[in-house]
Amino acid sequence: MFVQDRARHAYPRPQRRRGWGRILVLTAVLLLATDRLAYGSGPTHSDVVVVAPGDTVWSIAAAYYRGDPRPHIGAILAANRLATPLLRPGQALRLPRE
Repeated sequence: MFVQDRARHAYPRPQRRRGWGRILVLTAVLLLATDRLAYGSGPTHSDVVVVAPGDTVWSIAAAYYRGDPRPHIGAILAANRLATPLLRPGQALRLPRE
């Protein structure tokens, strides 16, 4: 019925910028920001002790810290992200400083 005259597509469409570079930069910035928030801004000050056979968290806390070792046991477990106080010989433990 109607004849199309091809004038509709005579000029090429301008290419759109997709913005992938902006998305990539924004993603990298968000990853770095969340990493800093999750793990802190710098390394924590701590000493490292290697577990010997027969060592327990209590014995390490009693040998390293002065006074009652009970408050330090929770700090040792939290610093090493341990769910239980079970240790393996040869395991390295970070001991937070007072």
